[in-house]
Amino acid sequence: MISDRVVTYPVAMSETAFAGYVWDVRREEFTLNENQVTRDFLVHPGAVAIIALNDAGELLLIEQYRHAQSKIMWEAPAGLMDLANENPLETAKRELYEETGYVAKTWNVLLDFANSPGGSSEQIRIYFARDVSLHPDGRPVGSDEELDMPVHWIAIQDILESIRRGAITNPQLVAGTHAALIALAEPDLALRSADAPWHAREDVLATKRVWLPKN
Repeated sequence: MISDRVVTYPVAMSETAFAGYVWDVRREEFTLNENQVTRDFLVHPGAVAIIALNDAGELLLIEQYRHAQSKIMWEAPAGLMDLANENPLETAKRELYEETGYVAKTWNVLLDFANSPGGSSEQIRIYFARDVSLHPDGRPVGSDEELDMPVHWIAIQDILESIRRGAITNPQLVAGTHAALIALAEPDLALRSADAPWHAREDVLATKRVWLPKN
């Protein structure tokens, strides 16, 4: 089995080039192959996403405005890790409920991936949620981009066609949809337990590459 591995190179300089509201940009100068190299990268808190499937073969999606793209995008429910030691499964359950008003009885880890490893420390875990139902209290009232966020059940076939045409591009939705199809065909191959270790997040925590709240 192949595996990513942590390596460290001598760092001559490390500074916060930009301190943001949700993440920072760090600038580091380090020695690589006997040369001094400078790199800027996003220090991210990490995130989870949820591919929620119903008995009709539909996925639970949201439409959310993304200012950096100037688009309303189709996405899987998702959210940031609020704390370094936050349990990712509990984060996923919270985000599914807060963004859609749904809860799920059956949870598995579907996929772990680094969203943009050349310039960001962000690690994402995607969960597969089944036996999904509306919470008795309904959906909480959101704010900002989540204030009027539409929620839909969309057939997997329709999502795949939209992915094929390049009409939807959210990475969690694109990767998660394909991973879900593999999981449905080969669950023993594709699915892990809901509390499976998240080694990639442990690595960025160990190398101090996780954004933490300033207060």
